[in-house]
Amino acid sequence: MKVCEFSFRDLDRKWIGIESKKYCKKLAKKIKMRKLLCPIFGYFYIDKENGLLLRVLGNIERDGRNKLYLDNDFIFENELVVDYDFVKKFDVEILDEEVVKNIEGSIVLENKLDVHYKNINNFLDTRNMEELDSFRNDTFVDDVQVLLKNKDESPDELLWARIEGIMDIKPDVLICKLLSSSYYNDEYAEDVMVGVKYFSDDETLRIVGMLKKREK
Repeated sequence: MKVCEFSFRDLDRKWIGIESKKYCKKLAKKIKMRKLLCPIFGYFYIDKENGLLLRVLGNIERDGRNKLYLDNDFIFENELVVDYDFVKKFDVEILDEEVVKNIEGSIVLENKLDVHYKNINNFLDTRNMEELDSFRNDTFVDDVQVLLKNKDESPDELLWARIEGIMDIKPDVLICKLLSSSYYNDEYAEDVMVGVKYFSDDETLRIVGMLKKREK
């Protein structure tokens, strides 16, 4: 299947293989490692600031004991990362978890990328909220388009915001940081923290107020 045919949840923290010579050649050229052979392997993960990414892991080798292993250079030295848009048309196969367990170096790589999965303010739970999917950016899955209902005669606006977590005292309200500024209301400016709530009656994601300080 092509990458774009999977949901971000299907790809998140998954190992994939690319067998097509065309796509392997294109990827090897992109990361400037033209000598890589097919198949090329990788690991999808989400970086809140940079969206859904593919960490390229090169080829999986066999040692003298017929054990599978990753070249350490791909784990520790080379930050070989490509974004979702570059690979979204690639045909990939998601590797079985039992196969991954038998690849020496796989756990090291996963632990290395766990830094992106700190569950502050129950942040990771928001990625499982399917009701938010229609508001998400395709690549930056934590960025959502939210509605600001302005007062007086000013028209309502759609702003982009980045989800930072869930409020403890109001678990139906998301903690978000605005990524764009309101044209009509100076209070709602870029980087301001706001509360956002999904309303099922009219299927809208709306700002319900400002947060005096960023939740920790």
